[in-house]
Amino acid sequence: MKPMRKFWVIFDKTNQVMMHIACLLLVLIMLAISIDVLLRYFLNISFGGLLELVEYCLLWMTFLGATHLLKTDAHVNADLVLTRMNPRNRAFLDIATCMLAAIVFGLLSYFGVVVVWQHYQSNLRLASVLMPYKWPIVTIIPMGSFLLFIQLLRKAYNLANGLKRERGGQE
Repeated sequence: MKPMRKFWVIFDKTNQVMMHIACLLLVLIMLAISIDVLLRYFLNISFGGLLELVEYCLLWMTFLGATHLLKTDAHVNADLVLTRMNPRNRAFLDIATCMLAAIVFGLLSYFGVVVVWQHYQSNLRLASVLMPYKWPIVTIIPMGSFLLFIQLLRKAYNLANGLKRERGGQE
């Protein structure tokens, strides 16, 4: 197997595993909140840090699933505008959007690593009920952003190749 092909297979498997983890987190959130509601209603018992844990899970779910959603084109699009454009202009707009977003997520990845490292070195804790260390919670931001950066570059490359093939077929 070619090295790039092997890289993309591993990359896609990683994204798939991350999406499954995001789905598992969603199920755990649903169960935890349901149990908390039942305990509060019937036994007047509540877990004080549950809302905080749910917030952290929602952050992780966002970055765990975003790359998979981008790969499968399951994210929100401005269909009203895109459907009125010809395919070639739509592809150019998609490429420009992918490149701009890749720059943003590349920067977010870099600065996210810097911030996570600073939080790790300073043993920074969140001022909340559970008082967790901040770095394990925000680690997903540079990780997920880096995977989005790679996927955006991949999508822009594939779109550009499609335009190139289309132009080559017209000549």
